[in-house]
Amino acid sequence: MITALLPVFFAVLLLGLPIFAALSLAVFVAIEFFGSTNPVIVPMRMFTGMNNFSLMAIPFFILAAELMRIGGLSDRLINLAKALVGWVPGGLAAATVLSCLFFGSISGSSPATVVAIGSIMFPALVAAGYNKLFAIGLIATAGTLGPIVPPSIALIIYGSVTGTSVGQLFAAGLLPAVLIATLLIVYCMVYASIKGYERAPFPTLREIIQAFKAAAWGLGLPFILLGGIYSGVFTPTESAAVACVYGLFIGMVVYRTIRWPELLTTLRSSGLTSATLLLITAGASAFSWLLAITGTPTQLASQVLSLTDDPLQVMALFNVVMIIAGFFLDSASAIIVLSPLLQPIAAQVGVDPVHFGVITLVNFSVGMITPPVGLNLFVAMSISRMSLQQVFRACLPFIAMMLVALVVITYVPWLSNWLPSLIY
Repeated sequence: MITALLPVFFAVLLLGLPIFAALSLAVFVAIEFFGSTNPVIVPMRMFTGMNNFSLMAIPFFILAAELMRIGGLSDRLINLAKALVGWVPGGLAAATVLSCLFFGSISGSSPATVVAIGSIMFPALVAAGYNKLFAIGLIATAGTLGPIVPPSIALIIYGSVTGTSVGQLFAAGLLPAVLIATLLIVYCMVYASIKGYERAPFPTLREIIQAFKAAAWGLGLPFILLGGIYSGVFTPTESAAVACVYGLFIGMVVYRTIRWPELLTTLRSSGLTSATLLLITAGASAFSWLLAITGTPTQLASQVLSLTDDPLQVMALFNVVMIIAGFFLDSASAIIVLSPLLQPIAAQVGVDPVHFGVITLVNFSVGMITPPVGLNLFVAMSISRMSLQQVFRACLPFIAMMLVALVVITYVPWLSNWLPSLIY
């Protein structure tokens, strides 16, 4: 069955069918023509894959991100970032990265971060004299901080398919996200110094305090969510519902920027996005199930470990595999398909599941800015009105920064494990 599964999957994918259809159809064909099981098991496994309490957090976090975006929070977070780092060389570019980090800690989504911050900061960067390619490459790459910094939709998916604690994964993602943001900011400072861009004046203490006050409601959300999770007040899934109520309260009562027509539109678009993601999860669950019952993970582990059992070499191999997979699969599908295969092998060579989850997420975040299916590239195209080739070329220097961060995160497990060990 496995011999037929992968060729059918890639053939159907090349025909242009949606990813969830390619996954489920490949499983159906493999069972119907090459197996002895009744193919009715396919929809049953798809339902079982979605019937997971942890996955309920996905539509809630997507809705919360949309509520925050239309609620006017983006402007306030950007003003705060400008007040904090706008005075350094390349301050406006550095503020863009910091804004993506702030918004990512609220949305948990990469494309949402690119839309919310990029639609404001791209015109501002261009107006300030920054090269268009530099500006859009920075925004598309900084948007990948969204699913790395907690709370993260992608980490919820990884936790659900590998049985890893979502709370520990949230804690593990914080320092790696800060590392990536720091590397991007340093690159912006060096680039701006070479180009000779003007620096903004140092803000007064009053301006900084005002910026904090304006953004305080939005910045409070990550503290409420993570504080509630780690104190045991609510679970990660329940925290997503809390985020929705909080976002609705801020938009309709505090800022008063959300009206009923905008709310209905947001509910509709969030529902469609959630449905798309959960359909992919369903198809990938059936795909993963067939791989599991045929013993593919065990066979793969034997083959990999027959080559080497050195953790450094195994993780280097897995990084290459995941980066290549990220070229052709969106991050949710790639996590669901590959994590159950690779995580047990990583555990056999002593890699902690929480640490491996962060490594997996950073790998597939690189896939968000690489063609042919990098979602951030397409969002950046709509913001900048550039071609896919132009946007990807603009991202190349920043992809190099991401790869540097990936190597550090892979081989310095302290970055991922320190906070979870401290909290748990």
